[in-house]
Amino acid sequence: MKKLTDRLKYLNILYAEDDDVVRKNTAKIFDLLCNKVFQADNGKDALQLFKTEQIHIVILDYSMPVLDGAKVAKEIRKIDKTVPIFITSSHTEKEKLLSVIGLNLVSYLEKPIDYNALMDSLKKSVTILEENSRITLPLCEGVTYNYLNKSLLIDDRVEPLSKNEVAFLELLIQKKGSIVSNEEIEDTIFAKLTDLNTLRNMVYRLRKKIGTENNIILTIKDIGYRLEIQ
Repeated sequence: MKKLTDRLKYLNILYAEDDDVVRKNTAKIFDLLCNKVFQADNGKDALQLFKTEQIHIVILDYSMPVLDGAKVAKEIRKIDKTVPIFITSSHTEKEKLLSVIGLNLVSYLEKPIDYNALMDSLKKSVTILEENSRITLPLCEGVTYNYLNKSLLIDDRVEPLSKNEVAFLELLIQKKGSIVSNEEIEDTIFAKLTDLNTLRNMVYRLRKKIGTENNIILTIKDIGYRLEIQ
């Protein structure tokens, strides 16, 4: 349980439920467990929140105004194939269960939600995030990047990263194996990069933290950088 709570405290949850009492009471549990809870009382707002916020786990009521939970889940799956999603409902009619087959859901929970069943679904969600390298990503032997606390784990030592180092590394991870131009790095990380030495110095510090013997951040002369990891 401690490992689960240690993971959850960094995660953001999207919770969509049109019953105000149920949503507010359940959100109190999430507030105690997670980093942030984004609430919606209809499917349209839930989908918009998913598109604009950093969401790690999605919890959708099946019956909601505008868009029901199944339709929201289908739209989310077009955007993100692996984010953990589970659906809640006051009923368990076969047609409802059949309509969500193929959406790769974590679970389907009947309301009122049992606390143990909820925790089990959250545990499964964390496992899915881990299996899809959405919590940690091995960069090279002995060095792992933690997406949640934005740090490097080097053997058993935690190495903190600056805001710009995090943005730079995550940009390279997102496009690993491809060249990321200096211009794109400037647009993504720096409001205005007047001197390339600022970028070079940041890269030098990051390489030193990763270990200079681990040549995974490659300089493409006069163009940009590329990350080479398995």
